[in-house]
Formats: sequence, C-alpha cells, structure tokens
Amino acid sequence: MCTINHAAFAKPGYLIDTPCQSMAPAGALFTRLLAHHAELGLTGEQVTGLLDVSREYHDKQVALRLEFARVTEQLEVKWGRVDAEFVNLRKDLIAQHAELFATDEALFFEYGERGHALLSDRQIDAAEAIYHREKDAGLTALTPSLNSAVGPAFTFTACQEAAAA
Repeated sequence: MCTINHAAFAKPGYLIDTPCQSMAPAGALFTRLLAHHAELGLTGEQVTGLLDVSREYHDKQVALRLEFARVTEQLEVKWGRVDAEFVNLRKDLIAQHAELFATDEALFFEYGERGHALLSDRQIDAAEAIYHREKDAGLTALTPSLNSAVGPAFTFTACQEAAAA
C-alpha cells in the first residue's frame, strides 16, 4: 500500500532485487492522490495542502541528497592502498553517510504523515484501493515476463487470481 507516492507501483524489485537504496521516492509526493483528486473527493484546500507538503519534502530531500553526494565523494577511493589506516580515516564519514541515509528515509515518513493528516480515513482507504488496482494491473501485464524470468519451477499467478476476484 502506498498512498504517498510511487509513480507506477511500488518497486516490484523488492521481491527480486535487493539494492541498498532509499525506498523514499525522489521528488514529488502524493502524485497518485492528486491524479485521482476527483475520485477521492479532495477539496481545493486538501489539494493545495498536499502540493505544499510535497514541495517542502522535495526541497528538504534535495538538500539532504546534495550533502549525501558531497560525503560520498569524500569517501571515494581515488588513489592509494585501502588498508586499516585508510578505512580508519573514513570512519566519521561512513557514520555521517549512514546518518544522512537514515534521515532521508525518515523524511519520507515524516512528510507522508503530514500529508495523511490532511485526508479522511475514507480518502485513504479509497487511495489504497486505487494503488492496489494500479499495481495489480501493472504486475498482471508483466506476468508473462515474470514467468519467463523465473522459469518453469515457479509460475506467477497472484495478480491473475486477484484480478479475477
């Protein structure tokens, strides 16, 4: 379930790909809610509030990610031997890097909470239904490719069964 933001559907790679990257979407939040504003019955005040929360999130995220890039550059191995002394000299940078990553993750939840505070329970329930409908349609479209990728030992059917229900 994501009523905050995933442009298409939540990274389906969670099941088949395990990169060490933020789950927080870059840029705008609440795009699905805003795209379905009429179906969700969003008021003008709610639309403006979601846009304001999204913009503030974006501004803070850009600042965080610029700092993350700066620290990443300092951590990079550009020359010389990587040994205990080399690593020891970067311990503070490694800790700072990890803290910036954690702050980026927390920012997503902080702003998600702020946006959800603008919505009724009925609107959140309806947005969840929209999300699952769109996710299931996307995964159903990928079913032949997923089945081909995993081979005959496994057949992907969950979305087909959900779509039939």
